[in-house]
Amino acid sequence: MKIRVLGSCAGGGLPQWNCGGANSVRARRGDPDVPARTQPSLAVSADGERWSLLNASPDIRQQLADFPGLHPREGTRDLPLDTVVLTSAELDHVLGLLVMREALSYRIVSTAWVREGVLGQNAAWRLLEPSWGTARLDAPIPLDRDGALEARMFPVAPKIPPFLRDVMKPHAETTVGLRITERETGKRLVFLPGLKALDSASMAELAAADVRFVDGTFFTADELRTLRPGAPDAFAMGHIPISGPESSLATLAELPGRSYYIHMNNTNPVLDAASPERARVERSGVAIAEDGMEIEL
Repeated sequence: MKIRVLGSCAGGGLPQWNCGGANSVRARRGDPDVPARTQPSLAVSADGERWSLLNASPDIRQQLADFPGLHPREGTRDLPLDTVVLTSAELDHVLGLLVMREALSYRIVSTAWVREGVLGQNAAWRLLEPSWGTARLDAPIPLDRDGALEARMFPVAPKIPPFLRDVMKPHAETTVGLRITERETGKRLVFLPGLKALDSASMAELAAADVRFVDGTFFTADELRTLRPGAPDAFAMGHIPISGPESSLATLAELPGRSYYIHMNNTNPVLDAASPERARVERSGVAIAEDGMEIEL
């Protein structure tokens, strides 16, 4: 299995357009320790020829342009893209679909809850309806045309996007993780860009993976409060922090295989390659996902 990190930052990317925080300022200035990052998505492939996407970020146009593996065949619109699988209806996970609206040769797959939340509540999105199917939790989803890669969705603590809070209720299908398995080798990738808590089911999925990408939105629970008094903490926003009580770092450090944080907020100090927080994460054996990173299982 081949994996390409298309984008590694949380909503807004780095620098975020309306943020004057230290990381965004340094990224705008071209500081090599704080490189610019796009919003989160992975590309996966069994053969390096045809690919599928895990989420479609608002930065998908730039991400596809930067990745030759997903360029169309010269002189055609023959894009080597088979499937886009969505983990939630969060805007930083789905807005890229509108960028890709001009060619629907690929298919979109999500839970029924996510499909209803996006298509049923937003008329502009309905042009994607012919390509948008659903799958049940833990049902096999063949990603590529040969069925070499299989995806399954599993539930995590639900987090309703703000634009749906008044019209939809939380459900097991609201927020999911993805398990991607290469059927020939059994190698497994787990993608969890939104994670509020590490329950036993999520722990079992993470422990069984050869490589895992996990929500690293905030380093501490009160990260936003230190910059903006009165802001909600990480748990209230649906994200388990990297450090502190009920955090993720110590757990990930004990797991076999490779672990990467993804979906880092622009305020997160781990985005600074020279920070003590980044050093602490790396000493634990966990890495920080980078835009353009490529991994092979």
